[in-house]
Amino acid sequence: MIRYQVEKFDDALPDMAPFFQDHMEEVGADKSQFPLSPDIERYRWMQERGDLCLVTVRDDGKLIGYYCAVLMRHLHYDSRTAYTDVFYLAPDRRQGTIGIKLFKAAEDVLRMMGVERIYTGTKLKLDIGPILERLGYKPIERIYTKVTKGGANA
Repeated sequence: MIRYQVEKFDDALPDMAPFFQDHMEEVGADKSQFPLSPDIERYRWMQERGDLCLVTVRDDGKLIGYYCAVLMRHLHYDSRTAYTDVFYLAPDRRQGTIGIKLFKAAEDVLRMMGVERIYTGTKLKLDIGPILERLGYKPIERIYTKVTKGGANA
């Protein structure tokens, strides 16, 4: 049975961690210069402050995906804002509506937490823009990156 629920970061971490490397390999940029190194203590700190929202999806108790957002007052506007940090769904579960329902569950939780606006990005090499637009998101900017330490782009 598929279940969507809010979980504490520390409780879900042992089940999430096995996905991290595959997730980074799939969508990470500049992987050779910036190896995967999640700041677990900062996630814990944000969780303790109420500034982190983690929604998971499990099938008969087994984790198959997650959505994590950082919550804060927007720096320019008077609004409680969620910035989507990461979202992932196991590749063998991407057909159908599980991912869409994960986003909808996260939106419901964020609304209950007082969030008025959600910012979510998509990687160009795995573009889910059409799905986000079907969910009511609007494209508002494009983000660029430039490596400034060593390497070809410096």
